[in-house]
Amino acid sequence: DRCVSCHAQKPRHDGFAVAPKGLLLETPAQIIANAHKINEQTVVTRAMPIGNLTQMTDAERATLAAWIAAGAPAN
Repeated sequence: DRCVSCHAQKPRHDGFAVAPKGLLLETPAQIIANAHKINEQTVVTRAMPIGNLTQMTDAERATLAAWIAAGAPAN
């Protein structure tokens, strides 16, 4: 839920009529396909979520980094 409030066909965040940069992260396949972008933006640069709007924790970022380092498995 940290990403999909903006990165959806119909974003719930009032600031976006469409997903930023057209990047959709609603399905496991979309998330896995964009794991490298997610890692760069949420773990490496911490640019996402913008202004940490969804209050992503350091523990969540670490879990995400570990999942991506493991090859972003689907299960």
